[in-house]
Amino acid sequence: MINARRGVLLIVLLGIAGVIVAAYVVLVEHPEHVVPLQTLAALVLPIAVPVIPVLWRRIVPRRDPAPELIDRAVDRLADQIRVGVESDLEQRGLRVPAPIPLGWKWSKRDLGVSRAAAVDPTWTEHRAAPLPGMSATGQGELESGSLADLFQVYGGVASGRMVLLGDAGAGKTSAALQLVLSALNHRRSLDPDDQARTPVPVMLGLHDWDPGQLDFLSWATSQVLHAYPFLRSADYGPGVVRKMLANGRVSFVLDSLDAVPPRLRPAVLQKLNALTAQRVVLLSRGDEMGDAAARRGLLIGAATLELTPPTAAQAADYLASFPGTPTTTWQRLLRLLQGGSRGGLIKALQNPLMLSLVADLHGREDRLGELLNRRSRKAAEEYLLDTILLNAYGRDPDTDGPLPPYTVDQARRWLGRLAMRLDETGDRDVAWWRVRGWLPLITQLSLTIYVSALIGTIVWGMLFVIGDGATTPIASGIASGLLIGMPAGLLLHQGGDLMFGSTSGEPRAWAVNRLRSLAAPSVVLGWLMLAGAEFALIRLRLTYFPEPGEDAPSPIHTLVVSAAFTLALMIVYAGARPTGTDRSTADPWTCWKRDLGCGLLIGAVLGLGGILALSAGVPSARGIAFNLAFGLGFGVTVSRVWRALLVFVWLRVAGDGPLRMMHFLEDARARHVLRTVGPRYQFRHARLQDRLAMQATRD
Repeated sequence: MINARRGVLLIVLLGIAGVIVAAYVVLVEHPEHVVPLQTLAALVLPIAVPVIPVLWRRIVPRRDPAPELIDRAVDRLADQIRVGVESDLEQRGLRVPAPIPLGWKWSKRDLGVSRAAAVDPTWTEHRAAPLPGMSATGQGELESGSLADLFQVYGGVASGRMVLLGDAGAGKTSAALQLVLSALNHRRSLDPDDQARTPVPVMLGLHDWDPGQLDFLSWATSQVLHAYPFLRSADYGPGVVRKMLANGRVSFVLDSLDAVPPRLRPAVLQKLNALTAQRVVLLSRGDEMGDAAARRGLLIGAATLELTPPTAAQAADYLASFPGTPTTTWQRLLRLLQGGSRGGLIKALQNPLMLSLVADLHGREDRLGELLNRRSRKAAEEYLLDTILLNAYGRDPDTDGPLPPYTVDQARRWLGRLAMRLDETGDRDVAWWRVRGWLPLITQLSLTIYVSALIGTIVWGMLFVIGDGATTPIASGIASGLLIGMPAGLLLHQGGDLMFGSTSGEPRAWAVNRLRSLAAPSVVLGWLMLAGAEFALIRLRLTYFPEPGEDAPSPIHTLVVSAAFTLALMIVYAGARPTGTDRSTADPWTCWKRDLGCGLLIGAVLGLGGILALSAGVPSARGIAFNLAFGLGFGVTVSRVWRALLVFVWLRVAGDGPLRMMHFLEDARARHVLRTVGPRYQFRHARLQDRLAMQATRD
C-alpha cells in the first residue's frame, strides 16, 4: 500500500534519478560543461541529503488517529503479546506440568512507601478505578499471597503501581510473565466495552532508557514499535502507538532496573512518577531498589512486594507432578525434599532457578545421581549450572536428532571467554559492537587501510585489464585505494569519537534529527581537516597517477569537490542514529543488518563523491564502476560490523571463539543459554555467566 507520504517520496526519488541521467547525457554531448556541472553537483549534494527527508516529513501533516483504529491496534497487540508470553512460558517449563510455586509478602525494606499509601482512595482522582470486573485491593490483601494473587494487586491497588523485588534467580521474570498472561486472560473474558477500558500489559526492559535524553512515552513508543513490527505498517504507525500509550490503553511491566546505571535509577523512578494514566509494574533486585531509594528515587504509592522461595515440601510437590513413572533416583530426590532435611542440597533446591534446572534433568538418571552426590549447597548449585550447557549442546539419548553444530567443550570455552571479558568490565550485556575494544585500535586501523589498498589494487587492476588489456597498475590501484580508504578509515577509527562523541562507536540507523551535531566546533574543525587531506590526495593522484588522456581540473574545482565530498560523507555519518544504547529494542541480528545498511549508505556517498572528485572530464563507465564498487566496499568497513568481524577473526585465531560468532550467539539464544534484550545478548542466568567466567579464569 502506497500512502501519500510514500508517494511523494517516490516522486522525489524518481526526479533525482531523472536529473542524474539527464546530466550525464548532457556531459556526453557537451563535455566542455563538465567542470561547472561537477562543481554544482558537489555543492547541491550536501544540501539535498538532509533536506529531502525533512521535506518528506513535513509535506503531509499527521492527523490524530481514529478511535476505531486505536481499538484495532490494541486488540491485535494483545493477541501478539499472548503468543509471545505463552511461547516464553513454555520454553521456561512454566506451563507443563505446573508453574514453580512462588509466594510473595510485603517488603520490609525501607523504600519510603506504605500499604496505606498504596490503597489510598484519593488515587482514583487521578487514575482509573480498579479494572473492570475487579474489586479494590485492601491493606490486608497486601500482607502476603501466592503467585495467583499478584493479579488482584495489579488490577485492584488504588495507586496502579506495584514493585516486585527478588534476588538473582528468584523468579521475577517468570512471575511477571504469568501476571501478564493472567491480565490478558481477564481482558479476553470481558465484553467489548469493558475490554476497551482494560489495558494490555507490555513488558519492556529499562536498560536502554536514559531519562535525561528522552521522556518515557517517547522511549516506550520506540520500544513497542520495534518489538511489534506490525505497528510500523502504513495502517498504524508511531501516531497510533503514541496515542494508545498516552491514553492508558497499555500498562507497563518494566524489567531490568538493576541493569540501569546506578546514577540514573533515581531519575528513572522520578520520571515514572509522572505517569498518571498508566498502570506500572516494576521488577528489580532488592539491593538495587534500596540503593535508588537512598538516593531519593521512589515510586510513590507503589505496592512493594518481595518474592518468597518455595519450601522444601512445595518443591517436592512440584517435582512429583511431573508425568511418567518416577525413576529410582527421582524418588530418592523426592524423599530428601519430603523428609524435612536441612542439608545443602535441599537449600539449593529452594531457589526457583535451581529448581527449574532440576526439572530439566527429569529422566536423566546419570545426571540426577551426580546431583545427589553433591551435599553442599555450593557444590549442588555449581553442578546444576554446569548442566545448562550439557543439556543445550549434548545429544539427547532419547532422540535420534542431529548433533548440535557446536560441542559442549567448544561452547564452554567460547562462552567462558566471553563471560570472562564481561566480568572484567563488570558488564552483563554481550553487545557485538563493543567487542572492538578487545583488539588494539592501531591494529584495526592498519588492517582497514591495508584492506582498502588491497581492494583498490584488485578492483582498479581488473577494470584496466577488462577495459584495454593493460597489465594491472599496482601503483595506481594502491593510490586510488588509499584516496578513498584513508579518510574513511580515519573517520571510522579516529575522527568519529573526536567529532561526534563516544556514541560514534555504536551501531546506527538513519535519523535526521542527529544532523544538528554538525554544528559542533569539533565537527567543523574535523571537516576542514578531512577536506584538506582529501584535496591533497586528489591533487597527488591526478599529478602522479593520471588516467590515459586525463586533464587535471583546476585547484579551485578540486577544492570545492573535496569540501563537498567530505561534507556529504560527514552528513551521512552524523545522521546515522546510534541504536545500541539509546532506545532500540531491535534484536542483535536486525541491529547488525541495519548498521551494515547504514555503512552501505555512506559507501554510496563515497562512490558518488569519487565519481565527482576523481574524474577531470566525463566519467567513463570504468570509472563509475570502480568508484561505486569501491564505495560500497568501504561502506562495509565504515560499519561497526567490520570492526566486529576483525575481532571475530582474531578470536578464531586465538581459539577463543568461532569465526561466525553471530551465528554461534544466535544458536546459543535458540538453545536458551543466552537471551536477547533489545540489540544485546545476555546470559539467560547471571549466575551462569559468573560460573563460566570463574571456570575460564581458572583455566
